[in-house]
Amino acid sequence: MTTLHDYIGENEKKLEEESKREAELHNELLEQIQRKQKQDVNFTGFDGKLSELVDGIRTIPNYNNLKGYIREKILPEHPNINYKKLSVIAGLHQGVALVIMYDLYNDKLEAEFNDLEDPSLDYHYQD
Repeated sequence: MTTLHDYIGENEKKLEEESKREAELHNELLEQIQRKQKQDVNFTGFDGKLSELVDGIRTIPNYNNLKGYIREKILPEHPNINYKKLSVIAGLHQGVALVIMYDLYNDKLEAEFNDLEDPSLDYHYQD
């Protein structure tokens, strides 16, 4: 016969095992994200002055057209492209390709957050 003490002890063990599994999964996901997000940024003209690079590139007259072209034509064909390959395919300086990829990534994140905050979407969670 199971006592209340045994029942509580079993539940504590299950909770402890679950929390260990969640922590392991969390750490594994963080490692995957960190591996994917790292870009080797080293090219002529870049001396670690990222803010100046980004501001200067965004002032290029056809910057928005380039960004749209890359978003619509190149990324669907090459979804996992890095900035070095993008610069070759699009015929851009590596710095321009890097900033465009950075902006497109941020645009995508912003769109996803806006979708989450959209009150017209009605989510129902079931237990």
